[in-house]
Amino acid sequence: MDRPRLTTLLTWAVVGTYLLVALGATAAADAGPTLAAAHHAAAVLVGLLLVATAVVAHRVAAARGVRIGTAIVVIAYPVQAGIGLAGLSGVRLFDGRLHLLGGIAVFAVLLATLIHRLETTTEAPTGNEALADAVTPAASETATSETATSETTVPDATAAKPTTAEVTDPPSSVSPATTLGNRLRAYLELTKPRLMWLLCLLALAGMGLATATGAAIDGVTVVATLGGGVLAIGAAGTFNHVHERDRDRKMRRTADRPVATDRVGVRRAVAFGIALVTVAMAILLAFVNVLATVLTALAVVYYAYVYTVLLKPTTRWNTVIGGGSGALPALIGYAAVTGTVGLPAVLLAVVVCCWTPAHFYNLAIAHREDYARADYPMLPVVAGVPTARRRILVWLGITLVAAALLGTVTDLGLLYAIATTALGAVFVRSVVRQYDADRRASDGRSAAYRSFHASNAYLGALLAAILLETLAF
Repeated sequence: MDRPRLTTLLTWAVVGTYLLVALGATAAADAGPTLAAAHHAAAVLVGLLLVATAVVAHRVAAARGVRIGTAIVVIAYPVQAGIGLAGLSGVRLFDGRLHLLGGIAVFAVLLATLIHRLETTTEAPTGNEALADAVTPAASETATSETATSETTVPDATAAKPTTAEVTDPPSSVSPATTLGNRLRAYLELTKPRLMWLLCLLALAGMGLATATGAAIDGVTVVATLGGGVLAIGAAGTFNHVHERDRDRKMRRTADRPVATDRVGVRRAVAFGIALVTVAMAILLAFVNVLATVLTALAVVYYAYVYTVLLKPTTRWNTVIGGGSGALPALIGYAAVTGTVGLPAVLLAVVVCCWTPAHFYNLAIAHREDYARADYPMLPVVAGVPTARRRILVWLGITLVAAALLGTVTDLGLLYAIATTALGAVFVRSVVRQYDADRRASDGRSAAYRSFHASNAYLGALLAAILLETLAF
C-alpha cells in the first residue's frame, strides 16, 4: 500500500509547493495579515507533507533518485523558509526575489523526483503488449473513435472519421437548400472554429493586462480585435487544410476534412483564405492600430507557413517551436489597447508557448498511429510514448513557473494564484494517471485524452482569472 501512496504524496507535495510559489509571486502575498497567516500555515503543512514523503520514500526503499530528491527537499525547504522569514524582518540580502527563487528550486526538484518515481515504477510492456504499442501502419487501423478537430485545441465530439473512399457527392435528389447548407458547413470547417474560443480568450486576457497599466479600453477596439482575429484564425486554418490535404487523407482523424474530400476545391479554399485574411487586415488597420495588424499577419504566416509547411512535417520540435503562433494573440490583445508590447503580455505569451507542448503531446500520444501513417515526426512517434509523457510533465512544470513569474510583474492576486494551482493540480494528476493506466494495462488513449481536456481547462481557467482580476475587480 505504501508504494502507490508515495506517488500520491509526491504529487501533492508538488502541488503544495507550487501553491506557495504562486501565492508568493502574486499580490496575494501582500493582501493583508489574514492571508499572510494562511500562507504561513500552508507553508507549515507543506513542510510536514515533505517530511512524510521523505519518510515513506525511505521506508519503501524507493529508487535511489527518489530518496535523494526527497532528502534534498527536506533539507532545502527550511533553508528556503528561513530566507522568507529573514526577508520579513527587513534583511535586505534576503528579499522576496531570493525567497521566490528558492521556492521555484524546491518545486523543480520535487517535480523531477515525481517524474523519476513514475518512470521507475512503470513496467515496460512486453510480448504482445509491446507489439500492440508499436507504431506501424497496421496498428493505425485500430485507432479509437475519439477524435479531435485540430492539433492544438479542444477535441471534436464526432466519432471515427470516414475514409476518402466513403465520401461521395450528394445525390441529385438533395434539395438546393440542403446543398447550400452543406457547403456553408464545409467552409466553416475550413476555419477550424474550435480553435477560436481559446485564442479569443487569450487576446482578451492580453487586453486585460493592458488595462492594468492604466490604458483605456473601448468596445470598438474589443469587437474589431476579436472580429479581425477570428477571420485571421479562419484564414490560417484554411491554408493549413489546403497544404495538408494529402496527408489528411492518410489519417483516420482528418480524412473527412473539406479539402481532403474535395467538398471544397483547392482554388476555392485558397481564394476563401485570401479573402478572410484581407478582410481581417482591413478591419484591424481601420479600427485598431498598425502594430496589432502586423502581429496578426505574423500569426497567420507563422501558423500557415512556418508551422504547417516548415516545421510540422520535418522535425520533432514542431510543436515546441510552432507554439509561438498560438501565443501571439496575447501580444495582439495588449497591442490593440496600448499600441505597444509590454512585459506582462510577453510573459503571458511565454506561458502559452510552454503550455503548447504539454497540451499537444497528449493528443499526439492518442493518435500516434495516425501521425506515423501520415509521416509526421511527432514526438511520440519518433521518440516513444514514455519520452512524450516525460516531456509533458517537464513542459507543464515550466508552464507553471512561467505563470507564477507573470504574477510577479502584475497586480494579479489570490484568484489567479488559486486558478493556476487548482487547475495545474488537475493537469498534473491527469498525467500521473497516464502512468497508472500503463501499470493497470487499461486504455492509455483515454488517459491521454483526459490530460488533453485538463490542459484546456488549465489555460482557460488561467485566462478567465486574468480577465476577472483585471477587468471585473
